[in-house]
Amino acid sequence: MKVKINIDQLIEIVSKGGTVKTGVDIYNQNDLLLIDKDMLVNNVNTLLYIKKNGITDICIQPETAGGIWDHNGKEIDFISAGKKEFVSTIEKKIQKITELKKTAKIKYEHAKQNIKQVILDIKQTGGEFDYETVEKTVTDLLNFLTVNESAFSYLTKEIFSYDDYLYNHSINVCTIAMAVLNRFNDQFSDTVNRFLSNAYVQGLKEKDLGSPISYVQYLPDEIRDIALGYFLHDVGKVLIADEILNKNGPLTGEEFELVKQHSYGKGLTILTRNNLDHNPYVRNSVQFHHCALYSGEPRCYPETRTAIEIPIYVKICKLADIYDAMTSKRVYKEAINPIVSVTEIFRKYAEKDSLLQFVLHAFVKVVGIYPAGSIVSLQNGQLAYVVDSVGPLVIPFTNPHGRTLQERMEAVNLEGETDPNMQIDRRKPLKSPVDAYELLPDYLRQPLDN
Repeated sequence: MKVKINIDQLIEIVSKGGTVKTGVDIYNQNDLLLIDKDMLVNNVNTLLYIKKNGITDICIQPETAGGIWDHNGKEIDFISAGKKEFVSTIEKKIQKITELKKTAKIKYEHAKQNIKQVILDIKQTGGEFDYETVEKTVTDLLNFLTVNESAFSYLTKEIFSYDDYLYNHSINVCTIAMAVLNRFNDQFSDTVNRFLSNAYVQGLKEKDLGSPISYVQYLPDEIRDIALGYFLHDVGKVLIADEILNKNGPLTGEEFELVKQHSYGKGLTILTRNNLDHNPYVRNSVQFHHCALYSGEPRCYPETRTAIEIPIYVKICKLADIYDAMTSKRVYKEAINPIVSVTEIFRKYAEKDSLLQFVLHAFVKVVGIYPAGSIVSLQNGQLAYVVDSVGPLVIPFTNPHGRTLQERMEAVNLEGETDPNMQIDRRKPLKSPVDAYELLPDYLRQPLDN
């Protein structure tokens, strides 16, 4: 029987004079052998090297003489140690979810009140609002998201009315788009830097490339302005009648032409009245977030810009806008399953152009996951609590008949799960813990009490 031990725990043991023998060969992602099954590891640098290769857990197999010994040569009960460390890790993850939810709730309500005031000011003045309020709100959200990429999942709410939709949509698009932009910025910048590094290695002189070799797509000041544009992207809708925006049925041609003006017409008017039209990051997101992302994309506007002219950050704004609209409940439609929404968006924009694929990849990585703290349905009928979106790592808490389990189950990493019955049933939508509150065991209920 193989038992996984966290590599940090092994590093601590070896650093104190202990020894590790895996009893099983350990390979990296490129099938390079890192540890032979019979190798005695007593040098902490070996484990540090393995950790740098992206390995966070090491398998120990006692049947083939695998084991862990302390500095006195006494064998450590690594099975118990592994389970203890595993449970501790899960509890820490649940605690982190608890803290994130509490913080997100406060920030969400604060942002919602601020956008309500902005909308009220625009309606009363015909276009003017307190810019300082918007700037502080966006900065607060941006700081929160920079530290916690997946935090947008705690900031989104189900929408039931037009007013709530407009308030929430501003927050949702801002938070989702910023999470995607941060991911894109890191990945695209790294790709360019690797290309430059490879070019240098292949013989180009450093003076030909500049020194130091470094590239960043968007700098912090630019990201702040982009976030402002995301928050205000639909601000022009405030000047369009509610009965048109919230119409329970298809729009007439005339009504659709009026709605289209919220971006390049009324949106730009509001920016001009508040002296924001000179900021290209804000102006572009407001004006062009409905433009085509590829040549020939239908029902896009304004048609004065081609797909290649639309900046990357505006493309991200459009994807976030589409995703939030699809997954929100309105008077004229039901909300679509988030996973179905991501799939539809990916299919629509995949293989259109190379740069758009970078954007799409970042979008899917951030949004196309099962957010920590959500509830998923498994193919066998069980409900499971998502502890970590990577994998995802889940804790089943009901039996296949929907009854709460009395004993605590171990978390399961579905990425390595081969049993088809233990895979996520994508036909069923994600649930909020609130929706399954009565079924949650006590140790999972605690994170909801905020």
